[in-house]
Amino acid sequence: MAELTFDSPIRRDKWPRWMIKLHEYLKRIYVRPIHEVGFYDYDRLKQIIIGKILSLRKDKLIMNSTSTFVYIVDGGDGMRVVVLRNNIIVITYYLE
Repeated sequence: MAELTFDSPIRRDKWPRWMIKLHEYLKRIYVRPIHEVGFYDYDRLKQIIIGKILSLRKDKLIMNSTSTFVYIVDGGDGMRVVVLRNNIIVITYYLE
């Protein structure tokens, strides 16, 4: 049984509005635990994050001049979804 967890180098009280909106949105989607986590679950999480970032750009919460990337990373401690903004990791999501 896996739940959505996160890690961020930015203190939570210093998060920009777009990160707060993204995190609140993901908390509403991932209410129930996932039984067996696979690549499909991480790909789904990545697509949800990309969709929310695009909608936040339309609402002008993210400037169009900033570069935002979302990657699925497979490391020694498992998979994770990493959100980079201007080549800096801003938040990492895990399904564990």
